[in-house]
Amino acid sequence: NQVIPYEAFGGDGMLTRLILKASDKAPWSDNGTAKNPALLPLEGLAKGQYFYEVDLAGTQGKSDKELLDLLKQNGTQSYKATIKVYGAKDGKPDLTNLVATKDLTVNLNALTTPNQVKESVVNNVKDMIDVPASYLDKAKVPGPFLAGVNQVIPYEAFGGDGMLTRLLLKASDKAPWSDNGSAKNPALLPLEGLTKGQYFYEVDLNGNTVGKDGQALLDQLRVNGTHTYLATVKVYGSKDGKPDLTNLIATRQVTIQLRGKEMATTPSQPDQMNTKPSETGSTGTTEGMMGTNHHMSDMKVDQPASSPMANMMKKDDKAMLPNTGEAKTATAGLGIFGLALAGLVGLLGLTTKRED
Repeated sequence: NQVIPYEAFGGDGMLTRLILKASDKAPWSDNGTAKNPALLPLEGLAKGQYFYEVDLAGTQGKSDKELLDLLKQNGTQSYKATIKVYGAKDGKPDLTNLVATKDLTVNLNALTTPNQVKESVVNNVKDMIDVPASYLDKAKVPGPFLAGVNQVIPYEAFGGDGMLTRLLLKASDKAPWSDNGSAKNPALLPLEGLTKGQYFYEVDLNGNTVGKDGQALLDQLRVNGTHTYLATVKVYGSKDGKPDLTNLIATRQVTIQLRGKEMATTPSQPDQMNTKPSETGSTGTTEGMMGTNHHMSDMKVDQPASSPMANMMKKDDKAMLPNTGEAKTATAGLGIFGLALAGLVGLLGLTTKRED
């Protein structure tokens, strides 16, 4: 909202510096305290030849302290802005000579307070999650799945698509998921209106994963298989746009159950036949019965029911059937009668011998 020399466009600590594409890889310091080199909007730009201003919609007529107070009062807000570049006349800006204009959007984020961060960790993060085996199985490195796990990254990245930490957010229950973020689903913020670059976080896993990240961590998680981890969410403040690990803002203990890819196994034959005597009465009998059953089942499969072999088996089965109780009784009766008859014959023989 004020006109100054065009060559001053990219000074350290200036809002307009961030408009230049070159600022993406350039250092920043609040209020220009580090005196980082200025970025020119045009290489070889002659000093004092052009002037510029960036007008913010809804803030017209305000500048300096008055404008700053208004922006802070507005909080997080998007502004429509117009860049205007003027020519010069007698070393001063010639507002009648408009050389170039460009419209853009300026998103100003209000500061997020430490208390807001603490509340977000308490209210928006789950106590426990159960992660499907397919998520771990399909995860790749490089990829988003382990971002923020055993490593410090910006807090606003907490809920990126395909990230394990996304699942810790309560908002993930109704949000879509894609493996490795392939669908590029919208990110979930741990806190609405979160200031970018102001806070950083990590989720530390316990056990044999400590100190591992990237591919080494992914390999270890797969080796561990289905396993429950006690994890700690840590949120840090920042200093000069970088994480300040000495400034721990919030922590929370959570439980993460990662399911591994289970391999299907078939019990061995001895285990299948290892039947306790208390259940069958006789282990040997059970084994014999099972062996017979398997043998008969095999024969039934190999031979059709109407084949001659099947008919012969039926006849043999009948021949081998035990006698009924009635038959046994008759046989017993005949045996007693025969014994009595033999005794009588013996007695008669003895009498005859004595007479002789």
